[in-house]
Amino acid sequence: MFAFAGEEILEGLNDGSGDQSLLSLLVLLMRIHKRESSDNLLEAGSCNISSLIESLLKRFAEIDAGCMTKLLQLAPEIHLSQSVPNFERNTLGSPSDSEKHKAKARERQAAILAKMKAEQSKFLSSMNSATDDVSNSGAEVDSDGAQNLEGSMQDVCSLCHDPNSKNPVSFLVLLQKSRLLSFIDRGPPSWDQDQLPNKEQNSVIAKTLTNQCGISSSSGSGMISSTQLTHFVQDVVTQFANYAQPGEVNAIIEFIKARFPLLRSSQVSSASKDGKDRTMNTFEMLEQDMYFSMRKEMHDNMHVSNSGLQTGKFTAAEGGESSSPESVLLAKYIAALSREITEHPSSSESAPNDELQADFSSQSLTYDGFGPADCDGVHLSSCGHAVHQECHDRYLSSLKERYVRRIVFEGGHIVDPDQGEFLCPVCRRLANSVLPSLPRDFQKVWTQPMISTVSSLHAADPLASSSGCDSLQLQHALFLLKSAAKMVEKGDILKAIPLQRSEKIWPDLDSISRFLIKLYFPNRWDKLSGSARVNHSMIMWDTLKYSLVSMEIAARCGRTHMTPTYSLNALYKELKSSSGFTLSLLLKIVQNLRSKNSLHVLQRFRGIQLFAQSVCSGVPNNYPSGTYRCGENMSSILAHIGKEVSYPDIQFWNWVAEPVLARDAFSSLMWALFCLPHPFLFCQDSLLSLVHVFYGASVAQAIIMFCGKHQREMRESNFDDSLITDISKVFGESEWIKNFFVSNNIDSSSDIINVIRRLSFPYLRRCALLWKLLSTSVSAPFCDRDVLNRSSNVVNYMMDNMSGGQEELNVVQELEKMFKIPPLFFVLKDHNLRSLVTKWLHHFCKQYEVFSSQHVLHVTPAFPFKLMRLPHVYEDLLQRYIKQKCVGCKNVLDDPALCLLCGRVCSPNWKSCCRESGCQTHAMACGAGTGVFLLIKKTTILLQRCARQAPWPSPYLDAFGEEDIDTIRGKPLYLNEERYAALAYMVASHGFDQSSKVLSQTTIGSFF
Repeated sequence: MFAFAGEEILEGLNDGSGDQSLLSLLVLLMRIHKRESSDNLLEAGSCNISSLIESLLKRFAEIDAGCMTKLLQLAPEIHLSQSVPNFERNTLGSPSDSEKHKAKARERQAAILAKMKAEQSKFLSSMNSATDDVSNSGAEVDSDGAQNLEGSMQDVCSLCHDPNSKNPVSFLVLLQKSRLLSFIDRGPPSWDQDQLPNKEQNSVIAKTLTNQCGISSSSGSGMISSTQLTHFVQDVVTQFANYAQPGEVNAIIEFIKARFPLLRSSQVSSASKDGKDRTMNTFEMLEQDMYFSMRKEMHDNMHVSNSGLQTGKFTAAEGGESSSPESVLLAKYIAALSREITEHPSSSESAPNDELQADFSSQSLTYDGFGPADCDGVHLSSCGHAVHQECHDRYLSSLKERYVRRIVFEGGHIVDPDQGEFLCPVCRRLANSVLPSLPRDFQKVWTQPMISTVSSLHAADPLASSSGCDSLQLQHALFLLKSAAKMVEKGDILKAIPLQRSEKIWPDLDSISRFLIKLYFPNRWDKLSGSARVNHSMIMWDTLKYSLVSMEIAARCGRTHMTPTYSLNALYKELKSSSGFTLSLLLKIVQNLRSKNSLHVLQRFRGIQLFAQSVCSGVPNNYPSGTYRCGENMSSILAHIGKEVSYPDIQFWNWVAEPVLARDAFSSLMWALFCLPHPFLFCQDSLLSLVHVFYGASVAQAIIMFCGKHQREMRESNFDDSLITDISKVFGESEWIKNFFVSNNIDSSSDIINVIRRLSFPYLRRCALLWKLLSTSVSAPFCDRDVLNRSSNVVNYMMDNMSGGQEELNVVQELEKMFKIPPLFFVLKDHNLRSLVTKWLHHFCKQYEVFSSQHVLHVTPAFPFKLMRLPHVYEDLLQRYIKQKCVGCKNVLDDPALCLLCGRVCSPNWKSCCRESGCQTHAMACGAGTGVFLLIKKTTILLQRCARQAPWPSPYLDAFGEEDIDTIRGKPLYLNEERYAALAYMVASHGFDQSSKVLSQTTIGSFF
């Protein structure tokens, strides 16, 4: 061993490190551990490895002279004894050979050191340059106010790891259906109460909204003759000719004739005044001009008008024009649709329907609003890692090819590559789509000044300061909506809309757009995927809206405690994650995408018309029987063109036309911002005024809900001459209104003032979250350490915990000051608000007094999400559910599983007779794919995400804090609130597929 200790062996590696021997490796290892021990303090009882290696080398030198000579060259810092044994002295080699070896060794060491110094210098220079670039870019962003979305210098592809690539990156996202809002509205079930029967429960889960459209049907058959239809089309063509561009009138005639067989033999004259093609350069310029014109008009009107709100119905026609503005705008939309279908034909739109009849007066009474049909919304989350689109496509293609052969290595046991699912190559979290960074040529729209602080609103603009702080800025919001509706109906604006310019979304957005269409329209996505009437920016905006709502709900839940968390600090911390960056990126994409297509712009303009009618004047969506109205019939044409498909544009317009009091206030705010010209999203005073007007709607909804439950107390109350008395009088005439507004989490003994503030609290929290998203500059996702180690912030969240009703009211007061909302006493006395709410109530009564509605609006406070209320002692739960029978076969379940979301008892074992009671089937129906089941016999939790299953620790522990799986030991078990609260937070934050710990224990298609 001593003879070969100094012999150098060729490694076969071309890394420039040279040949190594046993002694050189030991010296290298000693130096490494010596550096580590100098940097880190040694713990008590730890071993100093460097000293052990040094003593071993000294022992080598004492025994063998050759080892001593070699060590003097390799490690001169080791103090070696110069005594050499006598039997070794005669065996030393010739000095000439040893000198040659020494020279060669010194040359190799010098080359290695030079290379190491060069690499270190290069690394340090690159780090310094990167730091300078980041600081310079940060200074530029602060000075110019520009938002550089890409942050691409530090976003490296997680697949190819190429730091020099110029290709844009996309961020991994997870899109999943959610029913979190329904769980909050319904409230947690209780273990000791019988749940709804299966049929009733399924009807509630299905969320069937019937008889809600509110469109009156004629007394006759509802069919009109070909002569009447011809006259109607002729009137529309005549009115539209003044605003039409070349070829648009003929396009409308041919479009209607192709879809209505009654008109194919009729003659409709075209009086088109086709001239030069008058268009603006871009839609962005058009909306910019509209923004400045509206600002000037609102400024003049706000200073001239001192008479308060108008009492007449809102009419947007101006200048003595006799044409119907609704029909003209919809005719423009049909012309754009006809051109879009001609250029990009779709099977669901281009094919004529011979069975289509001209029935305009009797539309379907089933209306399900805009959004996914089988859930509350789509939640978006992200791990924050980025990939190139090309790398992602190749990676997903390889997963599909090796799905069977390499099922374990690629995570195929829990993902479905055919559905676009894959695991992040860095953190191994689930993802099913990518959200591209904003291309540079699309960033020109995103140059608006971001909101700084709410406190500066009234000082910068006379519009904001005119109202003062003792009343809501209702006039400003109403003038804004009226002016926007007038602007979109002006002849110059309609003539300037560039119909020939119809840009498609950039290719990187195609993946997430198609996936969202599948989630929103699961039964007809193949027909709608190629339709020009599908507005991708509208679907993305709805996803953004629901993600904000679900994020606000998740922020209420404590991560390790059952008490709610109401502080704004906890609310903003929920946004300070990689999902916050993803939502900011999604907001910027929608902002740049919604003005790229003539059809989509006209959809928004029509939404502005309907908003102005419903908010400003409360115009009912139903018209008296026998009346003839072009705008109504133009909408009917669009509705009947694809009545078998139910296009999202008609769904959206129907939702916007609903009464203000029948809609969620925050949803109304979000859709109003979407429909307005894009600069208004960053107009501080306009945004604040819209927050005020829909805050008034939330206050009115709270009063209606309270009056419905306390009618006798309201008659004896002392609230004279206020909004409360106005609503109480309406209740005396229409008591059926109370059936529409429901709340399951209000203390009946609470004061009405505190009830109103608590019920408006969720709206203010969501507005604060939106305001923070708009005002915060987020250019890149947070580093992985902050994202992955969220559990380290548990202590901070516990510090932010606020419990008790008084603490909740304190945060409400803080938000009221933040948004310049006057005290509630002044709000209830505000004559402008009282007049506006009266119109809204009239609209609501007209809409629903004829047709009874099964739909209800849940008005709930900021109540945290909770799972089923379980007993403290596990034995009580066991005795109640151990002998539960299967609904299908009527036999006692072998392994009963209690759904903690709705309280139904299911079976994790697959049986043909128990198919409807299976955990996976119930999770799809109850939680849109999410299921949380307590296994009664095992005492553990079964997590279900579609076909994926994962175990979760038992929420019941014994007196020593230990689990008793299968109750083998027979000790009493008690509910552990920390574990149960952590489970509830995982459900509220949609964190099952974003937890590496859960995914590591996940299986598919089998019961563990």
